[in-house]
Amino acid sequence: MSPRNDALSPRRHEILSAATTVLARSGTRGLTHRAVDREAGLPEGSSSAYFRTRDALMGALGDFVADRLATDVAALGGRLACCPGDHERAVAEVSALFSRWLQQPDLLSARLELTVAATRDPRLAERFTQWREDLVGMVRAVLVDAGNDPGPAEALVAALDGVLLASLLQPAVRRGAFVAESVDLLLAGFDPGQGRA
Repeated sequence: MSPRNDALSPRRHEILSAATTVLARSGTRGLTHRAVDREAGLPEGSSSAYFRTRDALMGALGDFVADRLATDVAALGGRLACCPGDHERAVAEVSALFSRWLQQPDLLSARLELTVAATRDPRLAERFTQWREDLVGMVRAVLVDAGNDPGPAEALVAALDGVLLASLLQPAVRRGAFVAESVDLLLAGFDPGQGRA
């Protein structure tokens, strides 16, 4: 597996950032060393010197994107752990994270492309499993802290994931409100204060 993003050399980081953009805009078929070199403004052959094959490039990109997501999820877990059972804080923090991700549409689109590719590539699927399991575990802990059944954690993550992806189809000016409203609606079902006088 590739090194974590904070251990990447500046050139590898530059190449993988460019590859993220290429994948987001052109899909997996458009992800070539030549396209990545062009996007990064590097001489032809630069990316292949670091990632010899297309599979190596795709695998490193999977690590790169998954690590960015995992870092954000871990930070979210830390912020939520300080105030268990606080529904409004949970909605605000999840909405804030999603809003930050929406400011990086290439990252989200690349993640979607990689997720689809992972259904056909077990090695790529493994790269995306860990951060998602971490997210489900964090949501499960939040539900337990709030006095709720943790069973629906995986379904809740899937629903939140759907909100995030659906937001990409919204006009840019509407995305933030769409995310906040949708997250509030989904998490309201797990707020023990709902329905009390």
